[in-house]
Amino acid sequence: MKKKIFILTGESSGDKLASNVIPYLNNKNYYITAIGSDHIKKRGIKLLFNSKEISVMGFVDVFKKLFFLKKKINLTISYLLKFKPDVIFSIDSPDFSFRIHNVIKKKLPKTKIVHLVAPTIWVWREKRVLVFRKFLDHLLLLFPFEAPLFNKWKMKNTYVGHPFFEKKITYKKFPMISRKKIITFCPGSRSSEIRTFMPLFVELIKNINLQYPGIFLFHFPVPLEHAKSVKNFIPSKTLFLISCSEEKKNFFIKKSILSVAKSGTISLDICKNQSPLITIFKTSWINYFLIKPFVKVKFANIINIIANKELIPELIQSECNVSNIYKKVCLFIENKKIRDLNVTNYRKIIKKISKKNSSKLIAKTIKSYI
Repeated sequence: MKKKIFILTGESSGDKLASNVIPYLNNKNYYITAIGSDHIKKRGIKLLFNSKEISVMGFVDVFKKLFFLKKKINLTISYLLKFKPDVIFSIDSPDFSFRIHNVIKKKLPKTKIVHLVAPTIWVWREKRVLVFRKFLDHLLLLFPFEAPLFNKWKMKNTYVGHPFFEKKITYKKFPMISRKKIITFCPGSRSSEIRTFMPLFVELIKNINLQYPGIFLFHFPVPLEHAKSVKNFIPSKTLFLISCSEEKKNFFIKKSILSVAKSGTISLDICKNQSPLITIFKTSWINYFLIKPFVKVKFANIINIIANKELIPELIQSECNVSNIYKKVCLFIENKKIRDLNVTNYRKIIKKISKKNSSKLIAKTIKSYI
């Protein structure tokens, strides 16, 4: 009888990470089902539902979709109680997945739970570990500095490195629609993020075009389902490009003289493509004031957190406005040395969190519980 594995992801980054692990799990020996999206689906894995349905960010958005999320949690629990997996492999999204794990561990104690992407106890609420170590059998860590923290709390863990950096990108060429220089703007992968950041980017484009008329093409890497809404924000006569595929996104980020991105996984994508980067972040003031008192780190970008200094410029909350972003963008446009130093600095940090076999190590840990 085949052993059963259930993969649980809650957003696009988790979907991508899981899809890299699946080939190492040897599908012939295991029956795998999942909550995931396009990347997992391409591996031939049957989905309980698409993780795009549950991708929300911040207390306000979660509150708005509370009833819907509760319904999805109950659906998942009901399915797992019938499926009886040998191992649940979850990636990030603790607000969703941990509620499921807490119930399943009590009702199916023989089911092992392996979780990738540690809750950021080094950012806030360190004692949370006392709760989730009750239902997690193994925690897989992306960053080396996390291990001593979880060892301190006797949480079983393995440092696997960040799978985003385990392989070099093979670039597929795309036709250039213009000879103009490219600036990449990354508004995020959620509807709420696009509503927040696209108005900023539109005003920024107007200012850039006034200062540097006819010089730039503006590139927006976004999921396919958000391409139309992003396009609707962009004024007519603006020279722009939207990329939805990984290949196209990587190609045009690599060609960009500068990228401006909201804080998150997309920042690592940009670093992997070695584009100069400015990080921005803005949330509702309710979210900000609820979280801010508990945050123990000075930075939003993980590269800066690891370095413990601002290698990548950050403009957060009140500083995240058109005027400030424009000044920083102009500084980068005008000074190639600043752009080059930006890339050189963050590449040093990436080397510290990179392993060539991250996905294989993750799969090995999952298999060890079967």
